[in-house]
Amino acid sequence: MLYARYATFFIITQVCLWLPATGSAKPIEVKNDWENPDVIHINRLPARATSYSFDSTEQALTRDRSQSTMKSLNGQWKFHFAEKSQNRPKDFYRTDFDSQSWSSITVPANWELEGYGTPIYTNSVYPMFEDENDIVLPLITRDNPVGSYLTDFSVPKDWQNEQIILHFGGVTSAYYVWINGQKVGYAQGSRLPSEFDITDYLVPGKNTLAVQVFRWSDGSYLEDQDHWRLSGIHREVLLMAQPKVALNDFFVQTHLSDNYQQGVIEINPKLSNPERQNLAGWKVSATLYNAMNQEVENTQMQVDATRLTRVAYPQRDNFAFGLMKTKVNKPALWTSETPNLYTLVLSLHNQQGKLVETRSTRVGFRDVNISPQGELLINGQSVELIGVNRHDHDAKKGKALNREDLRQDVIKLKQFNFNAVRTSHYPNDPYFYELADEYGLYVMDEANIESHGVGGLLANLPQWNDSMSQRALRMLERDKNHPSIISWSMGNESGTGPNFAAIAGWLKDKDPTRFVHYEGAQGDPTHPQYVGLSERYPTAEEKSQYFTPLANPTDPKFVDVISRMYPTLEDLKGLADSPYIDRPILMCEYAHAMGNSLGNLAEYWEMVRARPNLIGGFIWDWIDQGLETQNAQGETYLAYGGDFGDTPNASNFCLNGVMDSYRQPNPHAWEAKYVFQPAEFTLLDPAKGEISVLNRFFFNNLADYDINWSLSEDGTRISQGVIQSGDVAPGAHKNLMLPYQKPQIKPGAHYWLNVSLLLPEDTLWAAKGHELAKAQFSLPFSRPAEKVAISKSILQVDDAETKIVISTDNKRIAFDKTTGYLNSLVADELQVLHEPLKHNFWRPQTDNDRLGWKTLENKKVWFDATQHLALSSFEYSQTDTGVTVKTRHTNGSSIKVATQYHIDATANVTVNVTLDADADLPSLLRVGMSTAVSGELERMAYYGKGPHENYIDRNQSAETDVYQGLVSDFIHSYARPQENGNRTGVKWLTLSDYAQHSFSVKGLQDLSMSVWPWSAENLQEANHPYELVERGIYTVNIDLAQAGVGGIDSWSDKAAPIEKYQLPSGQYQYQFTLTVGQQ
Repeated sequence: MLYARYATFFIITQVCLWLPATGSAKPIEVKNDWENPDVIHINRLPARATSYSFDSTEQALTRDRSQSTMKSLNGQWKFHFAEKSQNRPKDFYRTDFDSQSWSSITVPANWELEGYGTPIYTNSVYPMFEDENDIVLPLITRDNPVGSYLTDFSVPKDWQNEQIILHFGGVTSAYYVWINGQKVGYAQGSRLPSEFDITDYLVPGKNTLAVQVFRWSDGSYLEDQDHWRLSGIHREVLLMAQPKVALNDFFVQTHLSDNYQQGVIEINPKLSNPERQNLAGWKVSATLYNAMNQEVENTQMQVDATRLTRVAYPQRDNFAFGLMKTKVNKPALWTSETPNLYTLVLSLHNQQGKLVETRSTRVGFRDVNISPQGELLINGQSVELIGVNRHDHDAKKGKALNREDLRQDVIKLKQFNFNAVRTSHYPNDPYFYELADEYGLYVMDEANIESHGVGGLLANLPQWNDSMSQRALRMLERDKNHPSIISWSMGNESGTGPNFAAIAGWLKDKDPTRFVHYEGAQGDPTHPQYVGLSERYPTAEEKSQYFTPLANPTDPKFVDVISRMYPTLEDLKGLADSPYIDRPILMCEYAHAMGNSLGNLAEYWEMVRARPNLIGGFIWDWIDQGLETQNAQGETYLAYGGDFGDTPNASNFCLNGVMDSYRQPNPHAWEAKYVFQPAEFTLLDPAKGEISVLNRFFFNNLADYDINWSLSEDGTRISQGVIQSGDVAPGAHKNLMLPYQKPQIKPGAHYWLNVSLLLPEDTLWAAKGHELAKAQFSLPFSRPAEKVAISKSILQVDDAETKIVISTDNKRIAFDKTTGYLNSLVADELQVLHEPLKHNFWRPQTDNDRLGWKTLENKKVWFDATQHLALSSFEYSQTDTGVTVKTRHTNGSSIKVATQYHIDATANVTVNVTLDADADLPSLLRVGMSTAVSGELERMAYYGKGPHENYIDRNQSAETDVYQGLVSDFIHSYARPQENGNRTGVKWLTLSDYAQHSFSVKGLQDLSMSVWPWSAENLQEANHPYELVERGIYTVNIDLAQAGVGGIDSWSDKAAPIEKYQLPSGQYQYQFTLTVGQQ
């Protein structure tokens, strides 16, 4: 994240460095492994691809690791917590240590969520120091909590004579391991596995495993990501057995011919042979199986084991990758839309031909390339990455996600039309990549490197090169066989320097089949060829101070794409059109989805789809990172930074999700699904029912998909049907006829055509009939509404000194003559109105309003006008048609509001408002009125866009219909309260009780409306939902319009909605009618 980036440069100047003792520089004395970047592990085994040892081909084909020689050590362990490292137990690993007084803890888990220590949410400020300006690399100057773990285990008897490996999937931040009182090793790097050979440490029967984990380490300087800083053993712990000679690792690559009709599979296996046995006569074989677990013809491969252990490295060039190799005729290709997978089974046989072990992996035939035009090509087809950044997070478990959590994430990603994930900003659990392979997602696998708090300092220090490089190369080694991974990302927000150049060289040479990404690899920001730079930062000093999303010829060539964060639309256009750009352009972060946000998304994708070298982007981010906790009154809520007393903290900057903290869609998720949908419909001839469908899939034909249509009249469906599109190739469009008849047109009625594309069959991620794409069209079928006869008024008017009261037999309407506002509506003895109907130009701030747009600072005139409009005139008149009240309000000479109320014979109140504001005032947040009505009117129905919350820059996904429910169904509870619940395109809205009392609003034009059980002031001031007080009455907002929510970012002026979704100061006029009484 870029937020707080300006502080970064100040912090750098305060850093004390651990530098070689040359000249006058004095090195810092390093005593501890966990404060020494030269010690990143002790006795850790080399990284390898994820696989499991099986006893047979049949078992290997199942890929069910429970049938392998693997044992989980997850469960309840003994635990001791020390707030300070110096207070940690020093001898707890001894076999005679008495741990009966220790408590228990779940493994995997983050200990802060198990009641030990404090969760800390910070964005870029390092949390390892009390004073952020006192960074002493590589030391930890803050108290360093330590968790000590103990558990017992036994080794299965049939594992005798096997090599036993202890596997830690992920531990934060650094840790030592003991078996039966003997030190085994040490590791750091919290998002990749560490494995230790514990064979020689084991005894028959019960064995004791001790682990001591330090919350902070020198590795924490490379783990400064924007998320909760949580500690402990947070991924699985496994015992894994394999033969003393084993298929320890293998690298599988696939290649495709130019016409994609022929495939080649190449394998580079590696054996482990710790006892250095003679392998003469040993063989490694491999066979490819299709999706039905049938052998693929002519894919049997074999190589002598001795060839694997005696690889000859030539003087020039390098050894041939494919030690095992075969061709595959017409392979089923892997893409995110067609995730066709094969299973490769590798077997090891000894000199007698006896099977020693088998292993398996999924294989996908796919090709990743970049065209001369800067397109991203998958299997030769130009594709766009419809992506999102994803953190590991669960509201209750923190970073300790289980397999079902990961599966649910993948299912929802697919259901909401995403096709790509950036594993921001660290490698995920291996199971996530298995799911991505199987369900179909493109993955940018990102190394666990972010030094945000010191900028690019570490990237330029040689002594940090190994620590940084190992994080990227070990990621590659673990994840190299997943077809879903199309890109290696070297990390995030860590500046640029030779350490990244070295990492890129390794990645490219080791694996040329994927593109290398790193957003920090940017050139000289003062270069004169930066497109548009002079407009935003006119001086050289400004140019050197600020990042720019634009590019120039000095961008480093060691990355394959131009990657930028949070560009404006103008920036993006400048990038795409720049003659200096020779690579694809990727938004690795964009559309900051903080709180009520994600406006303007459609405009970005209009531009992406219009320019081939714009290859898409990754929304920030997937899930709100709220942590479930309770306040002092026992009320459950979602905590954010500072709620645990954590320092430093970045407040609610962790709440940026497409999904909420419980993995349920935030309202803007539906807009993302719509913008990303794989088909686009256009209405060509309403009378004939002719439409056009554009296939936005990159690989799938629409031939098998159902197109559902329906015709409705003011919310009532009057006809419907299903058609087949027939052959529509990717990128093609086709005209289709819908077999509907033009309806008998009713006076004043509105007619709507809804069209949707449905999933033709069950998939792993959705059932048949799941809606993939949709469109709604307003049909031009209309007849003027019949004129309503005007009844002669029998209204009674009581004119008092401070008010007038207008009455019928069962209704009373009162105006306050001192304020000019309608302040009472009574119908059938129910006091409907509980607050005056007042002009409203303000909204409770969204996160974008508060942090970036700074509306309370920049638009305070409208806040003040809402609070302090002064009445300048009040008059009324009575005729045969009713009573007319006219008021004028002003706020100085720059804001004038004229309001006319007409009360007819049935006591309906028609309100006509004209706002006249000076054009040079700031834009408005809303143009409307607000009031409060009886809390008994808890039932709500409206005719407008829905069903989810929507705003003018985020309503393409909403459909006009009649929606009904309780008021509580139409609000959205953001973890930090803010403006919410708006609906656009509202023709009418009714609130009612169960006794048929009602309050209705009907617009002469479409309105924007919302109803809340709280006051706007309460919503503005509350920091958490439990601070919202339900008053027993409902706030009703009636707006001509409300500004968009924006969301390019949330911390700068780019947080504002783009210009066309703002409300410039000037003249506005609107009208609506209030009706109260029996339904």
